[in-house]
Amino acid sequence: MKKIVALSLALVALLGAKEIKSKEVFLSDAASVDSLRQFLKANKDEIVKLNLSYCANENSLKILEKNANERKGGVKFSGIAEDYKPSKDVTIEYYGEHFDLGEGYDDEGNAAVDEGQMIIRYSPREGSFQSLTLQVGGSERGTRYKWRYFWDEKARCKDGEVRLDGTFYVTDGEYPAASDLGDKGDFDIFALDPIAKKYFKLLEYR
Repeated sequence: MKKIVALSLALVALLGAKEIKSKEVFLSDAASVDSLRQFLKANKDEIVKLNLSYCANENSLKILEKNANERKGGVKFSGIAEDYKPSKDVTIEYYGEHFDLGEGYDDEGNAAVDEGQMIIRYSPREGSFQSLTLQVGGSERGTRYKWRYFWDEKARCKDGEVRLDGTFYVTDGEYPAASDLGDKGDFDIFALDPIAKKYFKLLEYR
């Protein structure tokens, strides 16, 4: 996949640079999820900038602390699964591999996500159910994009906020194992392949 992205960027450099579309969204209700879904559908097989955020759970901090020992040494990861409920018509099923941003867990929630998957189920209207799945590739310990928790005064939620911020190549993802996403047409699955900043240097060469 890295070779494909590199070649794509090189081709862009030869043909003329395209504007990278961007999307900032706070996943708080069905409308916000659907706007993200439509944006990704419109920009499949393109490079986009995403800034997504959603509310953490009241026990998210405790879960990170409980699994801190699995992340010892600055090289190991802890797998964490959670279900988020931003509103009555939205549910986020999440699983990710976590690492510590510093030398170790410091009781301030400095763990971040290296890679993960989100299955977002929502009801755009009464009696209708759809889902959006995001499969996010590895961040190389936060060097390619940022996906982390915030519990400071900048968080928009009383129990903390989770933010995913980076540049990605959008393609079709794979159907999640052991999942029921509903009938065809009721769901979309996207793989988000992170673009490292070094690839953009290709745009400066011919």
